[in-house]
Amino acid sequence: MATPEAQTSKNKFQCTVSKDSMAVSIIIKKPASNEMPPSVEEIMESLYTDGITFGINEALIKKSLDDENYNNPIKIADGELPKKGINSEFKYHFDTAQDHKPQVDDDGRIDYKNINFIQNIEDGEVLVTRTPAQAGIPGKNVYGKLIKGPDGRNLPFKNGVNTAESADGTTLTATCSGAIVFLYNKVSVNDVMVIKGDIDFNVGNLDCRGSVRVSGSVTTGFSIKTDGDLEVNGNVEDANLDVSGNIMVKGGFFGKGDGIMKAGGEVYVKFAEGQKIFAGGDIILGGEAINCQIETSGNVIVKGPKGKILGGSTKAKKEIHASYLGSESGTLTELSVAYDHQLMKKYNECVKEHERITADGDRIKDVLIGLVRLKLDGKISKEQTEVLNKLKKFRDELPQNLKTLEDEQEAIQLELKKLEDAQIIAEKKVYPGVKATFGLVYREIMDETERCVIKQENGKIFISEYNPK
Repeated sequence: MATPEAQTSKNKFQCTVSKDSMAVSIIIKKPASNEMPPSVEEIMESLYTDGITFGINEALIKKSLDDENYNNPIKIADGELPKKGINSEFKYHFDTAQDHKPQVDDDGRIDYKNINFIQNIEDGEVLVTRTPAQAGIPGKNVYGKLIKGPDGRNLPFKNGVNTAESADGTTLTATCSGAIVFLYNKVSVNDVMVIKGDIDFNVGNLDCRGSVRVSGSVTTGFSIKTDGDLEVNGNVEDANLDVSGNIMVKGGFFGKGDGIMKAGGEVYVKFAEGQKIFAGGDIILGGEAINCQIETSGNVIVKGPKGKILGGSTKAKKEIHASYLGSESGTLTELSVAYDHQLMKKYNECVKEHERITADGDRIKDVLIGLVRLKLDGKISKEQTEVLNKLKKFRDELPQNLKTLEDEQEAIQLELKKLEDAQIIAEKKVYPGVKATFGLVYREIMDETERCVIKQENGKIFISEYNPK
């Protein structure tokens, strides 16, 4: 039972504890002319009496009294929030795809000397080391009660073929000698095929597993298909490259327009003219892309102060970036961003299916009424009964089917919304003849503009000054 003195002190201030017991506030009541305000000791004693023992800011209480901060809520205690433990972390014992991209100098020349695009490893060597997840760090509420912190997650290795996890789960090693394939954070080891010289009539077309290194060029009409990476030391001329991993061509990609280059990962090529390039990752050119058909789920970047995209069609998910876009002669140069072909195709399919089953639902109403009347009159046949049952099932499932399609449309719209910050950048100049498309809207560039960035906002495309970071 509280003493009269404690009751008297409590009348001088009001204490409030938050619902989660992680904060305490007090309101010091303004004393009457013949009263004294509470002392620091009285407030502290009252808090301890109520079991509040942790995180009290005694200095703030004193300052509030000295400043005569009356009738205002003052937070004078804070609990300590628990901290989540660190998730398991991975150390890669090789250069990841982001680390061994070729460097480009100011003239757009790619430095191939200081990179190792296809990285080899020996059987039994360590690819990745994993540090275990750490336990959570507990916190405390204002009553001094411990609050358990959530433990970090033990993330699994993303291991592919020819790799094995150690018994204690700390390392991932190669189970054969070959080339490291690192794609979408998944680590695999593939065989490496080295072709000394050109891919021509002496070698023929290649269709193999693993990575391929060609010391020469890929000549007209030949093809390479592989599930690893591909490195070509020379040029590719009107050839067909179909690669699950990354492609690096140290020379150019040119010819009469019959070449196709497809990569599941990224593409690096010195220059391209009149060819088709498709990639799942970024497409990076060291000089220029002239009259090409380029399409990627990543970005298209043409390096160097003389880098340009001229003519043809270039489609990227988030960004197209070059020094020059188009030409002084006004060549039609189609540039598209903020467009995901697969998502838009799926969205349009959902819309059409929604319209179809909605129309079907409207059409079957009269048929159902007629069949139900026949059934009530005892005049329905066996075949008509089967039709009736099918139509009833369709009618009953219709709301859920429509809801599923609507949810899918909404999910796709959210994914497309993520592309709103897509942009087209001309570091030096964009020329008339460029057609900039963002999703379903486009703008034809009518005036020559220097150092600009083209963006979309609220369904309108605008051009602003480019200020590199």
